[in-house]
Order: sequence, then structure tokens, then C-alpha cells
Amino acid sequence: MKIWLRVNSLKPRSSWVVVWEELCKALKEDGHEVFDDITAEPKNVENFIELWWGDPAFWEWSDFNISKVGYALSEARSIQVHGRWKALSNLQKCDLLCCPSFHASIAYLEAPLDIPIEIVPFGVDIQHFKYIERSLSSPFKFLHLGVAQFRKGSWLVPEAFIKTFTKKDQVKLTISSFLPSKEVKSLEQEYGNHPNIIFNIKEELDSFDLYKDHHVLVSPHLSEGWGMCITEAMSTGMPCLVSRCSTPREYFSSKFGWWIEMSEDYVPVADCLTGTSGFWRLPDIESLCFNMRYIFDHQDDGLLKGANASRYITENYTWKMSAEKLVNIIHKHLNVKTIETIWK
Repeated sequence: MKIWLRVNSLKPRSSWVVVWEELCKALKEDGHEVFDDITAEPKNVENFIELWWGDPAFWEWSDFNISKVGYALSEARSIQVHGRWKALSNLQKCDLLCCPSFHASIAYLEAPLDIPIEIVPFGVDIQHFKYIERSLSSPFKFLHLGVAQFRKGSWLVPEAFIKTFTKKDQVKLTISSFLPSKEVKSLEQEYGNHPNIIFNIKEELDSFDLYKDHHVLVSPHLSEGWGMCITEAMSTGMPCLVSRCSTPREYFSSKFGWWIEMSEDYVPVADCLTGTSGFWRLPDIESLCFNMRYIFDHQDDGLLKGANASRYITENYTWKMSAEKLVNIIHKHLNVKTIETIWK
């Protein structure tokens, strides 16, 4: 298959760029021709499928009469008001839309779109995020990773940590952010002097180095369109502490870590996604505290759950599997004439 794989920008390097890079790599390794120059058009473009990944508000479809496939996610039930009409216009041009999870597809399923919408989960580079044989070392280390922000519940992590442990406990918390977000700066100002809380802010960061140096990933998110840090950590054999909501409900279970239960408190989505309607449920901080204490006191349990998690990712969520499913779905929905042309 010939795929013109498009993305709005490759800078700054983020999880959005990682998805594009990994999809390019997996499709090529599976024998497909991928045109990945985001500044040019392929020769014999009539033989290609145009596939846009990312925020639909920033897609710029070509004028060529070729099949158009979108790949997108949404963190909320509504499409963000910023760029909403541009996003809907771009989505309406799709012959097919793919999303990484059912949760990530809800905004599009409930939008005025008469196009097929299919689920193509993200994968993990299991060669890079390989299994690590962890030992019960001291101090015990929790990790909160990603771009620290309101949606990820970043503020809950240090608050729960200091409620759960004393400064004398042999336990550490690392809050690592890929970007110097307003949230992480605020957290560092408030908790930066705590002897057991470490802040790590680096744009060019290899997550694997952090996973191998920590014992448990903490993700008290309010909503996730996927949650790449969770599946990466699982791949390395790291158990996770995860909010019982949104996309992780589709790939995570208590076999691989622990659930943070949800509270009866809600906050506006607009607090994170400006102008977007709806509400997100807050994770229960008491559940987070209870589980952090339990994990610290039952570290053997974590080793077993981490091993289960690694096997599960290897068997179900690789980028090769993602590429194969994407190609199969394109075959399923595009007409026979188009497919015959693509394979010439």
C-alpha cells in the first residue's frame, strides 16, 4: 500500500510526533511505501492514500482526488472550540476516520459526521521499552511522567505523596515533565524543597531511562485520549497506578497495577481545554494515598503485576500490530477500484 503520511509539524518533539514516527517506521517495516516528507507531495500521487494524523483543526488536505483517511483523538466529549469549524470541515472530507480508543472517538461519533469511524490502538516500541528485571531496592521510587498539567492530575501526586509518607520514609517521588509547563513550575515552587520530591524538566528526554530507575508510574489523569506513558511503562515491566476512567479502561486492569478510584467531584473541561464544554470527574485523592501506601508496603505484588503488564503489551500493543490493523481497516472501507490502484 502507498500512504502519504502527513502531520502538521515535527517540532517540538512530543507524543504527537512520536506517534507519526512510529507509524511511519511500522508501515515501512511491513512492506508498505510511505511518503513522509511533510513539505512536499509524492510523485504519482494518484496512487497514494492521503493520511493525516493529529489535531483535525490543523489538517491541510491536498486538492488531489485521492482517498483521504484521518487519524485523530479527543481528550473530551466535545471538539475543542478553538478551531472547531476548521476541524469539522477537515473531518467531513475524510473517507475514513481512525481513533486510538473508543473514548478518544466519542467527540467524533457525536459530531455531525457521516463517515465510518474505526479504532486503531497506538502501539509501543517494545525493542526500546524492553522488559527490565526490577529488584526491591531502597529507596522505593514513584514516577509521574508527561507534560505536567491539569488534565493529567499532576497537582494530586505531590499532595498525596506528602499526605502518605513522612520525610523519614525510604521513598521518593519524581515529577518529570517534557515541557516547562505553567503547572510544573507552580508545583516545583510549592514542593521543590521537599527532600524526597525530585523535579525533572527536560524536553529531549528518553523515557526509558526514567522507567528503569523507578518502581511505579502514577497517572491520576482526569481524561486520556490514550496515555502513552502508561503503555510504555507497562512494556518495561513497571506496574502503574491509574485513574479508573477514559482510555486506560480499554487496556489496563488490576492485573497490571492499581486503580485510583474516582471521586464525586467534577470540574469544567474548559479549565484545561479553553472554551470546551463538559466536565471531568476528579480522581479521589484518598484512593491515591491508600494505594501509594499499599504499594510501598507490598512491593512483591508490584513485581508480579509489572511482569504481567509487560507480557500483555508485547502480545497486544506493538506498533506492528497498529500498522497491520490500520491497513486492514483501510482495505475494509475503501472501494475495490481504489485498492487495486494502490497495489499496482
